[in-house]
Amino acid sequence: MRDDMDKVIVERPRRGGGVQGDGRAWRNSKERGSHLGMKRGYGRTKWLNENLAPLKRWLHKQAHRPWDKVYAELCSGIDRRSTVQAHIFEHIDDFVVRDAVMRDGEVRVRSHRWGGNLHVPLRDALRVELFVHPVTGILLPNRARLKARQNRAANKPKAVIARIAIDDAIEWHLVDGCWFEVRLAPFPESKGAGAKDEKRYDVLRGCLVTRRGVCHAPAGTTYRQVTYAQDFVYAVAKRQLSRREVRARLGDGA
Repeated sequence: MRDDMDKVIVERPRRGGGVQGDGRAWRNSKERGSHLGMKRGYGRTKWLNENLAPLKRWLHKQAHRPWDKVYAELCSGIDRRSTVQAHIFEHIDDFVVRDAVMRDGEVRVRSHRWGGNLHVPLRDALRVELFVHPVTGILLPNRARLKARQNRAANKPKAVIARIAIDDAIEWHLVDGCWFEVRLAPFPESKGAGAKDEKRYDVLRGCLVTRRGVCHAPAGTTYRQVTYAQDFVYAVAKRQLSRREVRARLGDGA
């Protein structure tokens, strides 16, 4: 741990303070008492302004180490006799669950950080970033939380940056920095109100689509949000264009 961790975390100007509302006018009025505290008449006071990001990064880097050694190293770098520095220890529980228990062969944590004796499986507690294993005492990351973040990132649609309509059946699309020639085909005519929309696979979107443009992507797969120059069409084929083809149409700066 860096030697100046305590300064990096806590040595920032405190927020709040100053004259709030009509505090000064009230203190100078006849309604005030004969003896006033320094904070009387002001709506808000100052509060601590810790920068906890370095502490969070450092704790994540200590994963797979014995928690006793991690905690000892933290205590050696932060003086608990200082009121300001000791306040840092109150934020450890924001990132690390230290009271996990083992029940029925699985790790369980409190359903809420404050109070309550109800414990839930670790896989269901996505708020937990790090935890101390109740048997081994090792600081470990919550893999369920990491997997959930990866799934959200994978399911996030990727937007196409640019599109050029060549003709009614051919368009160029810029996908992840590469230009593709996309061949389009029209959807079958609708069979009337109440009829079920037929699905077609859109090779550019990477999922099944309907005439109304609704994507049907399997869970855990990615798809792109794409718009075409025409309505009621879908991509049946795509081909990556060479640099020579792109420069010939868009110029040397493409």
